[in-house]
Amino acid sequence: FLGHSYIGEWVNLAAGTTNSDLKNTYGTVKVKEGGRPVDTGLLKLGCFIADHVKTSIGTYIYTGVKVGVGSHIHGFITQDVPSFTIWALSLGKRPVELRLQSAVETARRMCSRRGVVFGEEEAKVLEEVFKATEREREEVGVVKGEFKP
Repeated sequence: FLGHSYIGEWVNLAAGTTNSDLKNTYGTVKVKEGGRPVDTGLLKLGCFIADHVKTSIGTYIYTGVKVGVGSHIHGFITQDVPSFTIWALSLGKRPVELRLQSAVETARRMCSRRGVVFGEEEAKVLEEVFKATEREREEVGVVKGEFKP
């Protein structure tokens, strides 16, 4: 179930990925914008999953959560995830930056499986987004290194 959600392109949703679209209080859903909560005025609003996101098996995404471009998410996603982040906080793992080259190579493989060419222009777009979102990763303590499951 991915109710009342916005899903980008080239997203892979693993088995059991689901979201909440209603608060337990039945109040309106708030989303964070610029670090501040913004009331959407909506009783039902799922999640926002950007382009090239990958979810692992059994991923649960809370109401109103945003997942940034290229991120890989695991477990319970209770807060916004910056772009190019491997996120498994609920599994006791620190968030790790997804290397740009890894994101590009994964996108190429995914597109190739579907007979689509992922060219240099697309790679440059990912590179620009990677650069533009660096501060977001720093602000939530995303570390550079290798993700160890």
